[in-house]
Amino acid sequence: MKFSKKEKPIVAFTVEQCPNCKKEKKRNFQEGDCLFLKMGSCDVCKIATNISRIFGEPTK
Repeated sequence: MKFSKKEKPIVAFTVEQCPNCKKEKKRNFQEGDCLFLKMGSCDVCKIATNISRIFGEPTK
């Protein structure tokens, strides 16, 4: 008997976090994303956010 495990495609995400207020924003991964890289600005504090996590989730 053979078992076939169908793997679901994985989508990569990046989480940006404000070092001041700790607010996080999840977005789709973009080529060039790297942990601790300074990115856009926080919606609340208006200071540069850092990439805190890069991870993948299976599609539904």
